[in-house]
Amino acid sequence: MNKKILYSIIAFIIIGALWLWQQSRITFSVIIPVYNAEKYLEKCLDSVFAQSDSFKVIAVNDGSTDKSSEILQRYAKKHSNMIIINQKNQGVSAARNSALKVVDTDYITFIDSDDWFEKDAFKRVLSLIKKDHPDIVLTGLYDVYNQEWVRQTRGEAATLEVPEESKFPSRRLDKISLFSPFYANNAHSDLFYTGTGIRGQFFRTDFIKKSNLDFPLLTKCGEDDVFVYRSFLHNPLISVLSAPIYNYLNRVDSLAKSQNILSENRKTLAKLQQFPDYQSAPRRVQMLINDAWLSWTLLGIANLQRHGEPWGAGAVEAYEAAQSFNIYNTQELKACRNLPKLLDFLKEVRFNQPL
Repeated sequence: MNKKILYSIIAFIIIGALWLWQQSRITFSVIIPVYNAEKYLEKCLDSVFAQSDSFKVIAVNDGSTDKSSEILQRYAKKHSNMIIINQKNQGVSAARNSALKVVDTDYITFIDSDDWFEKDAFKRVLSLIKKDHPDIVLTGLYDVYNQEWVRQTRGEAATLEVPEESKFPSRRLDKISLFSPFYANNAHSDLFYTGTGIRGQFFRTDFIKKSNLDFPLLTKCGEDDVFVYRSFLHNPLISVLSAPIYNYLNRVDSLAKSQNILSENRKTLAKLQQFPDYQSAPRRVQMLINDAWLSWTLLGIANLQRHGEPWGAGAVEAYEAAQSFNIYNTQELKACRNLPKLLDFLKEVRFNQPL
């Protein structure tokens, strides 16, 4: 065999191997909405660029007035796989939607600019994706508190269902390695109560586009829960990674700790209920979503007490939320998890007894 033929064979083998590698490669897009995040942004970006595997970073500078833009530009010069979108301030939903329009990778994940990934997070998720090829990968997270009063406050017991159920290692949902929530026996009941939003979750891009998923505009809270709940309503194939890979900074100055979260969450729920995929969902599924959403009501009641409001503050809002369940019968209501907690609060308010 002459050298020319030998070299041709070697070149053919190399090209074939590269083609096979390209076909089997799973790519990610990491979407980061950024608004005046200079205090936290570098730690977030470092945790992303420390990952292995093939990914792009789409950072949306949502009209920042601090040094966030400078930080993004500095990282973009060092990393060719980073894209920056600059826009006037429109809110986190608009920022994420802008990024969704330019995604061209297989999967998408989201991270807030004050949070960070665990080491080898993408590698763990990638192994699961190659095995199951799911529409969504759900992962656990770590709650990182920046001030202890977020933990230690009267009324905090009202929200205990959220932290525990957001940590998959403590739940048995991870026993189902791959499932379709409306075909697995009551699996969707657990899904609606995971309480993780989009933090650390991975979504197949084609699934998002096919399902017409985006983030609701002009919302001040819960926009990521709307996105996640709507995704569940499209009967996705889901894999669960039991190990937490995401660190959520539970900040004392976050909107979720504010006093007005109680009223804002009802506005966001009203938006969710207007989407066709919610309206076409089975009656029981709608009830479960509404009940899962009561965690925001319970959180809002706890927040009022954090901010020094008298015990029983929020009772009117709680009563109105509870009244919305009057359309369901006693048997249906047995499936609710948060409604009984809200009713207990209202009962104690009625008899003027502290939690």
